[in-house]
Amino acid sequence: MIIVTSGTKYTDVDVLACATAYSDLLNLLNKPATAVLYGPLNASITKTVKSWKLNYKSRHSPKPKDCFVLVDTSNPDVFLNKVNLDNVIEIYDHHFGWEKYWSAKLGRNSHIEHVGACATLIWEEFRKKKLTNKVSKTSARLLLTAIVSNTLNFKSSVTINRDKNAYKELSKYARLGNNWAQKYFREVEENVYQNPDASLKNDSKGLSDIAIGQIELWDSSKFFSKYLPIAKKVLTGFGNPKWFLTSPSISEGVNYIYSENDEVKFLLSKHIGAKFEGDIGKTRKLWLRKEILKVLNL
Repeated sequence: MIIVTSGTKYTDVDVLACATAYSDLLNLLNKPATAVLYGPLNASITKTVKSWKLNYKSRHSPKPKDCFVLVDTSNPDVFLNKVNLDNVIEIYDHHFGWEKYWSAKLGRNSHIEHVGACATLIWEEFRKKKLTNKVSKTSARLLLTAIVSNTLNFKSSVTINRDKNAYKELSKYARLGNNWAQKYFREVEENVYQNPDASLKNDSKGLSDIAIGQIELWDSSKFFSKYLPIAKKVLTGFGNPKWFLTSPSISEGVNYIYSENDEVKFLLSKHIGAKFEGDIGKTRKLWLRKEILKVLNL
């Protein structure tokens, strides 16, 4: 059996899409596979997404002969003994830092590439295998939604033509309508506001130098007017005085930033052009967290 899986901290829509769609593709190729997702679903998995016929397991006891395909992550430290790294046969990711490790281990079966969404890579595999017309409606919808989410509705600078082409091709199989992006991000907001504490915890990272939270919303101004005390509680919980919250406001095409640390505010002003009034900053364009990490050399 081939197990298609990802990290264990949380499952976002890109992980869900990639794992389920790629396991579907492997089964179409007569290679028995199943998606196994250990992390809890985060706010990017909305009520409409949950209503689709999702096909994955949240628990699995690997057998010695099981093989693994990893999607949307490449850091070997995030698997918490759920994956035998010696049995990994393939990887698909758009995060960088471990490409040399996996290239040495897997050769041509390591697919770590500069695209906006890992879902784009998975769709391209359907195309390479000439099985685009066999994609299920659920897989098409998940892949399309993951592309919309990860590219911030194509407004993020990580977006490339491959993402746009994949979205265009998937649209005819997904049949979600032209207003799906707005509807989707509105539903993400609903999820966040139902449990802002959990939403922040499920999308925050404590690095050695800094703690960073991220909340992607259609309109971030409401969150910043009501929920900053919760953000502070979550981020100070990492035990690092250097922290910030970044929230792409997709409808406005800007990020809202919250930090109480003067050094952090200086760095964000210098490197991403954030303009601060007190502890609240605003950028002139959309930034993903991984883009901010890159320019800060973190």
